[in-house]
Parts: sequence; C-alpha cells; structure tokens
Amino acid sequence: MSNIYNIFKTIIRIGIGVFFIVSAILKLLSIDNFELYIYSFNLLSFPLCGLAARGIIASEILAGILLIIKVKYKAAWWLTLLMLIGFSCLLVYVILFRDDSNCHCMGDLVELKPAVSLIKNIVTIALLWLIRKEEDYPFKWRNWALAGSLVAAFVPPFALFPTDSVYNLFSRSNNLDYNETAFNGLMADTSMQNLRLENGNFIIGVISSGCPHCKTGCLKLSEIVNKNQLDTNRVLFFVWGDSSSVEHFKEETQTEIFQYSAINPIVAVQISNGTFPKYLFMTDGNVVKTADSRHLTEKSVKEHLR
Repeated sequence: MSNIYNIFKTIIRIGIGVFFIVSAILKLLSIDNFELYIYSFNLLSFPLCGLAARGIIASEILAGILLIIKVKYKAAWWLTLLMLIGFSCLLVYVILFRDDSNCHCMGDLVELKPAVSLIKNIVTIALLWLIRKEEDYPFKWRNWALAGSLVAAFVPPFALFPTDSVYNLFSRSNNLDYNETAFNGLMADTSMQNLRLENGNFIIGVISSGCPHCKTGCLKLSEIVNKNQLDTNRVLFFVWGDSSSVEHFKEETQTEIFQYSAINPIVAVQISNGTFPKYLFMTDGNVVKTADSRHLTEKSVKEHLR
C-alpha cells in the first residue's frame, strides 16, 4: 500500500511540475497580451509590467523543473504554494470587481475564465499539500542541475522574448520607414480635410482589422491612453477590412473611443510599405516619428499626446 501511495505522490509531483511549465510556455507564446493584462490593473508602468510578466513565467518554469527533479525541493514547494495563493487572491479580485473573459493563466491559446482558474488553483493547492513532506533526491550533480534549471527558467523569457525597452535598444532604428508620398496623397483627399490634423499632435495608426499584430498594438495604445488619461481625440486609426471585422476589432482592442476612418487596402499597404501596424506621430500636419507595436512605448505616447 505504501508503494502505491508513493507512486501516487510521484504522479502528483510530476503532474504539478509539468502543468506549471506548460502554463508558463503558453503565457510566453502570448507574452505581449500577458503584459497588457498585467498593465490593465494600473499598478505598474509598462516597462515594469514587461519585467513582471517575465518574472512570473521564469518562476513558474523554475518551480516546475525543481519539483520534477526534486532539487531544492522545499524551496520549490514553497515557491509553488505562494504563487498559487497569490494568483488565487488576484483571481478573487478579478471575479468580484472585473468582467474578464480570460485570466491569461494559460495564455491566449487556452482561455480560462477567472472562476474556473480559481477552482483549478484550489485543487492544485490541495494536491500540493499531499506532497509537502517530500525530500531532495540525493544525486551527485545537484548543483549542476540547479544551474541548468535557472538557465532554462530565465533565458527564454528574458533573452529570447526581450521586453520592448531591451528590444528597442538593439533595434536597427527607432524610426520606421513609411511611404511619405502615398500618405500625403491620402491626406490631400477632400474626405480627409474634416479630420483637422493640421494643428497639434496626433497619433495615426495604419492597420488591418485582421492583423494580430495590429490588435496587440492597438490594445497596447488604448491601455496607455486610458491609464494616463490622454486625449482620445488625438488618436485616429486608418483601417481596412469589412465592416463586421472592423467592429469585432474595435471590441477586441477596446478602441471604440477612438476615431476610425476607412482606408483602401492598396493605399494602406503603400503607406506602411506592407508592414502592419504602422503608427505615425504627427505634429501640425507633419509626420515626426513612426513606430510599430514594439516601438510604441508608454513614454513616447505620453510625451507626444501631452
């Protein structure tokens, strides 16, 4: 009977470890939206949200690996328990005060409602309690195993998926190309004169309603504008796509409050040089800076729209 119980505890331990690693990988694959979800709580600046998102992912990977290989087991057990309790407290807040359809616990590929995720955490805590008395494996290369676990946990989220600020440090340019002739031709159209973009600062997004990068960039811009209480009338999207997809795009990116103007897809491709999204920072009718979703930083948006 004791052997069966030990096998049962081994299955629980490895299962929790694998689950934490899979959960971290799924969040990493949709890291941009995970950052934005953390940012939506209005607790941290956008750069700090990027670090927090990667720190959570790295902690989950590390805890999962150490639980499986039973190195620094007590520390891994406590790290796992504290993360589960912290996530559960956050989920209770989300359930009571927000209406989130996805808590991003499993990234975007596996959507979980906060209530379902809370139940999952409670069950995991109960299972974790059953394996609280496990001890380290006494094998020779424990220090090397620990070092390898740290590398496996921290290199992917921080080095392979760098934050926007780190990415922009090594980016070839902070000012991306756009077709000035095509854009000036669009602005010379009589239908564009009513937009009155000749005075003041504006951010113009040239986007496609079916582009996932456009959705991420516009959601990011929306969160930055709302959090910093910037003038929503200073943001305009030139979008191409059918009416139903555009409405769905607005809902998904929470950008109903901004101005939208339809644009011919050929003109959109010409202006953006085929790369979507493209954000044009305008001052008194002239483009002074361009950006994509990675170069669209909280600092640059705040400085321009204020």
